Formats: sequence, structure tokens, C-alpha cells
Amino acid sequence: MSVEQRSPYPVPGAAMQAPRAHETARGPRRRITTSTRAFALAVTLAAVLAGCGGGSGGGAGFSLPPIVPPAGAAPDAPTDVPPGGTPPAANRTLVIDLDGATYAAVRSGIAAGTLPNLAKLTPRLAYSGGMAGTPSQQPTLDMPGWATLLTGTWGARHQVMSEAPKQAIRGATVFQMAKAKHAAANGAAVASAGLAQLLSSDHDSGYLDTLADCSRDAAATDCVTTQAAGLIGGDYAMVLAQYRATKDAALDFGIGSPQYAGTLATLDKAVGTLVATAAAKHPNDRWLIVVTGNHGLSANSQDDGLPLVPESSTFIGLNQPANIAAMGVGAEVPQQLAELYAFPSIADLAPTLLGHLDALPDAKARPMDGGRLTGAQPVSRLAASVIDDNSATVAVALSWVAPSAGAITVLRDGQVIAANLPAGTASYTDSQLAQVLAAKGTFQFDYTVQAGDGAAAASRSILSPRLSYVPPVPLAPTLRNGLVSYYPFSATLPPVDAMGHSTMGPAASDLPAAAGLVVPGPFPGTNGLLVDTNFVTTAGVEGYRLVPADGFDISKGTAPQFTIGLWFKTPSCVATNNVTIVSNKSYVSGGNAGVAIGLFASSGNQCGVAFNIGSGGGVRADGPTGPYTQITVNRWVYIAFSVDGVAKTMNMYVFDPVTGTTNRVATGKSTGSVDLTKLSPFPQWGIGDDGTGTFLMNKCNGTVTPPYFAGKCATAPTYQHHLGDLAMWNRVLTDAELQSIFLSNKPLSTLPAN
Repeated sequence: MSVEQRSPYPVPGAAMQAPRAHETARGPRRRITTSTRAFALAVTLAAVLAGCGGGSGGGAGFSLPPIVPPAGAAPDAPTDVPPGGTPPAANRTLVIDLDGATYAAVRSGIAAGTLPNLAKLTPRLAYSGGMAGTPSQQPTLDMPGWATLLTGTWGARHQVMSEAPKQAIRGATVFQMAKAKHAAANGAAVASAGLAQLLSSDHDSGYLDTLADCSRDAAATDCVTTQAAGLIGGDYAMVLAQYRATKDAALDFGIGSPQYAGTLATLDKAVGTLVATAAAKHPNDRWLIVVTGNHGLSANSQDDGLPLVPESSTFIGLNQPANIAAMGVGAEVPQQLAELYAFPSIADLAPTLLGHLDALPDAKARPMDGGRLTGAQPVSRLAASVIDDNSATVAVALSWVAPSAGAITVLRDGQVIAANLPAGTASYTDSQLAQVLAAKGTFQFDYTVQAGDGAAAASRSILSPRLSYVPPVPLAPTLRNGLVSYYPFSATLPPVDAMGHSTMGPAASDLPAAAGLVVPGPFPGTNGLLVDTNFVTTAGVEGYRLVPADGFDISKGTAPQFTIGLWFKTPSCVATNNVTIVSNKSYVSGGNAGVAIGLFASSGNQCGVAFNIGSGGGVRADGPTGPYTQITVNRWVYIAFSVDGVAKTMNMYVFDPVTGTTNRVATGKSTGSVDLTKLSPFPQWGIGDDGTGTFLMNKCNGTVTPPYFAGKCATAPTYQHHLGDLAMWNRVLTDAELQSIFLSNKPLSTLPAN
């Protein structure tokens, strides 16, 4: 065992090392100056330890080696005690890490009455290892766990990701952050060489005044207890005591063995010794005592580092009330990791300790993945996901569980992006990344969610998944060529054709106004049209219709050439069968004359899209139907369909920003035996319906008749469609033109005038 000390405080049984020359520049420290006081401290501490029990992994007793005052030493009064008074009360912290002590074993031992000292600290279920599948995930191993305990961050920040030797923590530890606010001393007594190595940088830099490395001591448990008790008895503000005996017992004998249970009981006595020492030596001070197990072990007692429930489950005990009340105390270990993440984590310990010492740094400058467990309550279960990855509209969706009070503030990389969100707000989507990203690339952002303000503020941070940003491409200027009808959809109804070549409105004058509503469009600040077939006339008429002016019906002619393109969103997929998106035919049969874009029942979070033309008598040409082309539900996608009457081919495209794909559903597909002169059977196009305007009633094949009402035919359920930036061209658009529509993230209305 070796002790390196950077403070003149006496530590019983420890060799004293003089401060290095450069330390004097850091200013004076509080001292217990007399060897007489040191001797008295050792005697008192020995008595406390003897009364509270202790021992090594085998449970043997121990005593402190006496400190002999040098000859001629004269007592001096402590400099921190005013004449005739008592020392001022101070906030102090003690962290006890019992590596290898599992939550299940602690819970069982408390129930059996063999762990009375741990029971007083009310251990609660917690998790380690970060959240699997996110940037916070780290191995459930000792060294990554220690780094999280020391920093309040997960491996993506502290960069300790294995048990390899000579790793260095990236970022500030609790010792460094505490020193930044207070000159009080920090000390650690550790049983593992790996933790001693991690702490060596803090010790060399003066943030950790005393580092007692007990890893080479044959009785490491006794050594840690002795050294930690000495630090507690001194004037240390933060003390860390780390034990490894339960880890050794688990690996040697298994977590179900009597040896393991006995070792845990021995460590419980050590916990009692340290708690009693704190109470005896600083009875007027405000102590925050924390105990944890770092991480769990596998069912077969292995330290394998896997992101599984047993390995990720651990515990946190406190001697003070938690701001989450009794959450997790006595809880059953869940079956799924997602359920485990509802509980606190070991990342919460560092901000809890620093909050008690009034040394918690500003979250803008030093974000932490953890949130404090005492004092002001932060949000919990903070999560981040990427929306529209690999696009110009890429965004980050944040979600959390909010405390009952306190306005919410959201920061990105230390800058406020949303302030004074109402108390209870539980989500926010950062859709303004294009304002801070200029070039194509892969990026990651640091988000902080703060609940409350001033002294009542509490924060928690998270790193977003990596996201890919693709700058918007300009709209192809050729898109004005052949543009016959264009509906940008404004904030008023009925919609207006910007080209003046058609009209659009409800399919019947007596349709309720709610049959068509203005909704947010596919681009920021734009509008779209919601067509809702839950509203219908007694004649069975629903939806909207587009009526071309004479000479401007794109599907009419001996060899029509045209493209229909629109942004489309469906709130949910149809449960059965199919419905129309845009059609000028009677869509009861695909073989009827006309054109149709339809939506088909699918599974999961997707829905099928297909295309069809027919000339009557059952003659038809279809897009792929086995399987249907999938689109994401409740997201804006771009759909384009074109017919080349000269080449007798048709093309179909779907652009889905969620999947990040350009799906060339069909390119140059033959129109077969369809008579292309018969693609315009009606003088109108159904928008959210077919050319008849009575699609749902007709789907019932004559089984229902007027007076009709929505849902009268159970085989034809109602639906809703969102449509945006609808356009019709009298030519076939190129791949490049369609790509520019999708990638520009702009409506056609932004095209410069000719």
C-alpha cells in the first residue's frame, strides 16, 4: 500500500509526502497543525473503528497504527476554530463504491438483516453502462464505470471504454470541479490499481490532495477503511472510498455463494465504520453520503461488460432524501433495458455530490449526462433521435420526463435555442440545424435541458446520435417549363392555382367546411391541404376536386405526356384495402379508364403506394403491387407519376426523407395495351378522392345507397390525406428535376420568375 498526500492533514497509518514546490502558488490551505491533535485524532478514530467493526475480505478485525508525536511538539489551536467557539458547519461528501456488489444481493441482504448499515442508506435500483444503442452506451466494466462516477458523463465524453491500463479521463472530474469552487481538500482511498491510475492525473495536478493506493495491500479492505476514515476525520470536503472485495468474491466463488454474501456483510461493517467516523468527527457538518455498486454482473457471476439487464443493474444509496422520493427503493429488476432506464443512473452521482458542495459547474460550459438526485429536480429519461437524416431538413427530436414544476429551457452546444417552454413540456424538435450547418458532413450536437431557473434550476445533457447534413440543392429552373397547374396552398381556402389554369374546391357545395382544412405544409412556414373523408354529403360525395380549364387537362390527347407531383402525408395507413390520393377515374376498378395514385394497406410504420392507368374494359397498366412501394406514415414524402404517350411508357418515383431513399418504382415501364387516348374520362381530378367524388360509397359495390353517411359501408373506412405543393406538367420530368424538388427543401413558388 502506498499513500501520496498533497496536504498537511494527518492520515493515520499513511506516510506523509511533502507538498511539491509548485503547490505554494495555489495559496494557503486550512491546516490541523499539531502532532498532538494528530495523535488525539488517531486515538479517537481507533476507538470509533473498534466500536463499528471492520476487516478485510475474511472479516478479521483491525486496529490503527499509532501516530507518535515528535519529541518536544507543542499543541497549537486549529486555525479554523474561532476563539471560544466551534468550527463553522461545512458541507462534506463521502462516496463509497462497492465494486461487484449487485443490487439483487444488497436487496436480499437488507431483507435478511445482514446489511444493517447499507439499509440505512436506502439503496435504490439504478443503471450503469449508459443507454444501449445510443452514444451514451459504454461497457458495463469497472474502469468506464469509475470514469462515469467521477465525471457525471458517459463514455462518449470521458473516453474510458475498456479495462486497458494507462487510460486517461477526458474532461473534468468531481475533484477538479470541486477545486474550481473551493480550496477544501479532496482525498481518495482505493483498492483497485486501475482506479488509482485513473486518479493519478488529478493527484499530480493538485485536484486530489491525497491518493491512498491500497491495491498492493494484502488486506485491501482494511487499508481502504483505515485510510478513508483518516481522510474523513481530517478536514476533507470530498472523500472517495473504493472497495473491490465483493468483485473478487464474485469471480472466485460466484454471486450465489456464502463467501460472496459474507464478504458483502464485511463491507457493510466498513460502510458503518465510515459513516460513524463522519458523525463522530464532524457532527455539526452537513454530510452527503453516497454508496453504489458501479455496475452489475452476469447471471453466471462474470464481469463481461455486455449491455444486458443483469450487467446494467446496480444501486445507489443516499443518507439524504432524494428529489425523486422513494423511486427505485425496493424495486424489482425489470426484464427489459428500456424499463431499467426509468431509474436513476451512476452518472447522477457526480452532479449530486457537486450540488451538495455548491460546486456544480454551469451546464453551458460543462454539460453532464447525469442530473442531481438531491435539491432541484432535473428532467429524466432524456433521449435524442435524428429525423430526416442525410438531408437538408435533418433535425434532432428530444424527449424527456419533466418534473412537476419549472419552465423548460433547451440548449444546443451551450446556446439557448428554446426558452420558457411551459412547465411539463416533455419534448422539443430542433429543426433549425440548417442555420448552423453550411457544408455537407457528419455532425453531433450536445443538448442540455434545464428545468427551472436560478437556484431552482437543474440540468441534464445528452449527445445526439451522429447525423448527416446535405445542403439543399437549388430547384432546377427548368421546372417552370410545361408547368400547367400549381397549388402552393396558402393560409386561405379554397386553394388557388398559381398558373390560373384550373380551380379547386370541395367536391360538393354542401360538404361541411371541415372536409378540407389548412394545415402546416411540407416546408417551414408553408401550408398544406387536409382532405378528410369523415365528412360526406347524403349523396355520398366527399373530398376535393381539381377542374382543369379547357385545353389544360394534362391527361387528354392522342399521345399525352404529363407528370403529376405532390408532397403527401398520411396520418395513418388504411387498415384494409386501398384509397385514392389523386385520381380522375372511377377507382372501384383499376381497369376503368383514367389515372390513379393510390394508398394501400401495409404494416408497421409504413404504408403502400401504387400507380395505375386504364382505358376501360379491364385494360390496365399498374405500378408494382407485390409488394407496394412503402412510404413512412405521418411524414411528408414526395410522389411523382408520369406518362409518356409517345414512347408508351410510364415512370413512378417516391422520395422518402425518413428512409433517405429515392425509389424509382418504375422507369420506362410499358403502358401495355392501354389506349392512352382514354386517360381523361372525367372533366375533373379527385383530390383525396377519385374522379367520381363518391369513391367510398362506390367501393361498397351497390350494397349501400343514399342517404349516405361516413362509415355506412364498413368495408370502406374513412381516411385523411395531407397534400402540399401539388403540380401538373404537360411533359415528363427528368430524374435531375425531380431530385431537385426533393433535395431543395423548397416549394416551387421559390423558383425565380422567367
